[in-house]
Amino acid sequence: MSIFQEKINKQEIGIWRYVGFYNDFVKSENRLYLEDGNLEKLENEDLNKISKIKHLYFQREDENETGSLKGRSLAYQVSLAKQNGIKELVISTSGNAGIAAAAYCQEAEIKLYIFISPETEKAKIAKMQKYNPIIIESKKAIRLANYLSARYKIENLRPSLNDSSIEGFKSIAFEIFEKLGEIDALFTFVTSGSSFVGIGRAYQHLLDCDKIKKMPKLFAVQSGEISSIAGDFEKITKQKDSVAGRLGVKNTRRKKEILEFIKLSGGSGIYINNQELQEATQILEGNKIITSQEGCASFAASLREGKKYNLNKVVCVLSGKSRDRNNQVTKDKIKIAESFNDVDNIIIGKFNYC
Repeated sequence: MSIFQEKINKQEIGIWRYVGFYNDFVKSENRLYLEDGNLEKLENEDLNKISKIKHLYFQREDENETGSLKGRSLAYQVSLAKQNGIKELVISTSGNAGIAAAAYCQEAEIKLYIFISPETEKAKIAKMQKYNPIIIESKKAIRLANYLSARYKIENLRPSLNDSSIEGFKSIAFEIFEKLGEIDALFTFVTSGSSFVGIGRAYQHLLDCDKIKKMPKLFAVQSGEISSIAGDFEKITKQKDSVAGRLGVKNTRRKKEILEFIKLSGGSGIYINNQELQEATQILEGNKIITSQEGCASFAASLREGKKYNLNKVVCVLSGKSRDRNNQVTKDKIKIAESFNDVDNIIIGKFNYC
């Protein structure tokens, strides 16, 4: 039996099947699981023909219980926090990470402060509220979350800042390898790049232990005002009206490692324009695949690159759910903060949350 097989925990499912590969070991009694991970792969013959790829598989992260691939990361982060006896956590988010964090913090009975932008999708806010976190709206959401974290010594879960976020994302690559074996390429949307780095590190491990002969081509897909990686590979005219990646990290501190994995794998950074995004969305919806615009951008990238490379076996990551815009937000449960003093007042105020 190989070292890889020995380290797999066959008694577990989801991200915990690969608990032996994570930097900090989480004991079984602290492992939180809300059915994130352990996904089936979807292959569609009509989409294979359109993409010019012999076998195109969709990694349906949008079908995770918490609605996105962020559930893998937050399951690990919050479980580790529970193991360490942490009682409070904070995160600033554009939406999906906040939903996953809120779900897992409720499960762990950890108080969570979520900082959001006034532009955050109402459907995502409504989903967060189902888990009863303390939601704080601010035009300076990232800055004030960082202040709360530093001032009150509360761990910040934000994937772009917290390196433990990378661990849960490794499970994506391990899961793909277990179910599909070696693949030629993988396309995934990138903002902070934590998920991309997690995938890259997992494939590096598979390469080092001789489970694969070569790393699949890793493609970092971007769109709208997000282009910090793709801009190193192609000339870009940013398109502000794109919703893909909206409110995401525009300049990631993980850029160096992302570029190293792209170079090592023979992949690329890809920028998807509005026309490509719209065409890809229409094709997916025509095949009854309703997903986020980030997922549609990844599919658009596979359509473009399928014409350039001789790709036989490809995975396209559909990273998040398309949310129901009719969800209702309970506005009186959202706090407003635009200064450090506002944050202090919220922390010391007499607010009773379940």
